[in-house]
Amino acid sequence: METLLRDVRFGLRVLRKNIGYTAVALVALALGIGANAAIFSVVNALLLRPLPYIDSRRLVVVDTGDREIGADQFQGMSPADFWDYKDQSETFEQLACYSGGGFSLTGVENPESFPGTRVSPNYFDMLKARPLLGRTFREEDGIAKSPDTIILSYRLWQRYFGGDESIIGKTLGDTGTEVIGVMPPDFKWPDYAECWIPLSRDSFEMRNRANRYFSALGLIRADQSLESADAQLKTVAARLEVSYPNSNRNIGVRLSLFRDAYTRKVRSSFLILLGAVGFVLLIACANVANLLLARAAGRRREMAIRLAVGARRSSLIRQLLVESAMLGLAGGALGVMLAMWGVDLLVRLRPRNFGYLRLEDFVRIDASVLMFTLVVSVLTGLLFGLIPALQSSKPDLNEWLKEGRGSDGSRHRRWRSGLVVSEIAMAIVLLSGAGLLIKSFLNLQRADLGLEPRNLMSMSLEVSPRKYPNDEAHVRFVRQVMDRLERVHGVESVAATSGMLFPFLTFNFNIEGRPLPADADAMYDSVSPNYFRTMKARLVSGREFDERERPDSPRAAIVNETLARRFFGGEDPLGKRITLNYLGQNRSQEIVGVVKDMNQGQGGRIIPQIFVSADQSPWLSSGLIVRTSSDVAGVHKELQQALWEVDRAQPAARFSSAEVALSTALSEPRFYTVLLGFFAGLALFLSAIGIYGVLSYSVAQRTREIGIRMALGGRRTDVFKLVVGEGLLLAGLGVGIGLAASFGLTRLLSNLLFGVTASDPSTFAIIAALLFGVALLACYLPARRAARVDPMVALRYE
Repeated sequence: METLLRDVRFGLRVLRKNIGYTAVALVALALGIGANAAIFSVVNALLLRPLPYIDSRRLVVVDTGDREIGADQFQGMSPADFWDYKDQSETFEQLACYSGGGFSLTGVENPESFPGTRVSPNYFDMLKARPLLGRTFREEDGIAKSPDTIILSYRLWQRYFGGDESIIGKTLGDTGTEVIGVMPPDFKWPDYAECWIPLSRDSFEMRNRANRYFSALGLIRADQSLESADAQLKTVAARLEVSYPNSNRNIGVRLSLFRDAYTRKVRSSFLILLGAVGFVLLIACANVANLLLARAAGRRREMAIRLAVGARRSSLIRQLLVESAMLGLAGGALGVMLAMWGVDLLVRLRPRNFGYLRLEDFVRIDASVLMFTLVVSVLTGLLFGLIPALQSSKPDLNEWLKEGRGSDGSRHRRWRSGLVVSEIAMAIVLLSGAGLLIKSFLNLQRADLGLEPRNLMSMSLEVSPRKYPNDEAHVRFVRQVMDRLERVHGVESVAATSGMLFPFLTFNFNIEGRPLPADADAMYDSVSPNYFRTMKARLVSGREFDERERPDSPRAAIVNETLARRFFGGEDPLGKRITLNYLGQNRSQEIVGVVKDMNQGQGGRIIPQIFVSADQSPWLSSGLIVRTSSDVAGVHKELQQALWEVDRAQPAARFSSAEVALSTALSEPRFYTVLLGFFAGLALFLSAIGIYGVLSYSVAQRTREIGIRMALGGRRTDVFKLVVGEGLLLAGLGVGIGLAASFGLTRLLSNLLFGVTASDPSTFAIIAALLFGVALLACYLPARRAARVDPMVALRYE
């Protein structure tokens, strides 16, 4: 211990004496370690940290889907299937389901609608979640004839009800709904939910098998395994396929750990980012190793003298490693400070709903991140210090004692050149990945939307089933609202839709007279006749909905180009009939039109879409699409007032600009592009510093040689070309190795790309040219300094 403390004190004196070298090394290490700590904090929250609810090894997600399509497309299950799985599975301690829903508070001065979740009564018991106030649901709350009940989230309780503890047992407005509980602030599943409403098992919806829009969570019994639970679920699925062939043909089941299921989409992306920041750290290490090798040349005589007077080589290696470890720890301390700022920036840049947890609630610099940073800092110090320590401690006393103060061995030069080549190769890999993501993102932004988002907005409209109990009353109310809104100054047109700006319902369908391999899926949207004109979507063939679509007339449908192309090939779909599985009812629809594909927030992915007439198939909750003649921001108050003139009990509408909504839909690819682009830029900057440092040191070491060349008639341009050529040779080797590695590694980005392949030659060519340009700039200053060497001064050097 005393020896180690002596090495530490000596190392501190050495680092303090060479303050410039120390500062450069600390900046490089802080950038590399800080970036790693920031990304690891997100990976830790999403993938590693224990769940805030229960044992993550027993909490699973149960999905169903068509086996012929593939398990990757499994998503959710039908309500009736859920009850069968729950009743017939013995490996689960609890099996619960939930689905998106909301709650409209009416009969108050300011009616409002809250985003919520409909859950089976055992939902909270399954998660072992206890309320802050009141109680959670019981089995009797899931009976249709029971009084309506609701549980509030902590944030809704605080925001709307002012944290009133007497809220338990009260009935909200004129809804007849009783508040029975308030959840604690750390319960946020799903994260969007501000309230929870019990599902009634004996309702019509619960008997539906065709639409798989419920999510199911299960808690496996402690004495059972994931494999046994999966096997039993597959047995139940086979039984249901036999019992209900019309709805369950080819329907399989998939069991996934909760964390795996809800991080599946982001896991690979963040692991790629973690690998990217690992490259940045390696580049920083290479830079610091180069600095240490340069310093080692200046300390050769010191090392030679210490060896000559009896010092052991192991003592010299230990001393040099202690110095590099101290640099690593100091860089790690600065990196933690940068990571704190970086985590805050990550949370601000992140997409709105990311993974299964909200980053702002769970991502932080905790003990795990600090331990990770400590380990990385120590390993980093040993990594960049090992090669210089081994090289500087080799006992070649005669040669070292004879060498001049500024001399350098060829072995050191080869090591420094090799480190620079590796830096450039890693930078090329990161730049290639960033270039592909940038090109992909630009393709997404330039993609044909099939609609005009400017001056377009959505407006929520909740249609109360109590107040408007049948389709006729529903349609009449929606028409009244649309007529009133169209009279608002600045409004050009208004249309109704079941999907707001982005459709969210998926229904099965079949083409009559043409059996498909299995029931096909398509996005479903119930729209008013002027929907396509309001969206400024172009009709390719056929007609739009009009007055012919009455509730008592034959049902019509309009499909998009993708559905027509995929399921009808080159045949004209007009006049053909499809059978749409609508909430358990098979409805025959005649195709009367084909509309141009609309990219409505699908990230560039166009999927089959079916539109039906809202006059024939009204949806319980409708969205209104409003097109204005100018900026949409100025008409919110007028539209809200117009809605209340029709029905004062309507909850306050939620407004969303189409341009903002489409930008939000691109937030995830933008997030990855910005992050990888930043790390690639950082790698390019560090690589340029590496080239500059090696060439500057080389010029300083070769000052005497350059002076002799010029004294013997060498021209300044020749010296300039000599130095630039040396730098470009290193860049060329690094670019070649990096491009070869990029062709393999960028394939990991395939799932994040749109309109560009992972081996796009133009991107690789641009990246190679960019790095050669940066390398040329890094070579310029050392080359110019070499060309200006005075031969007389150089010959007296050393």
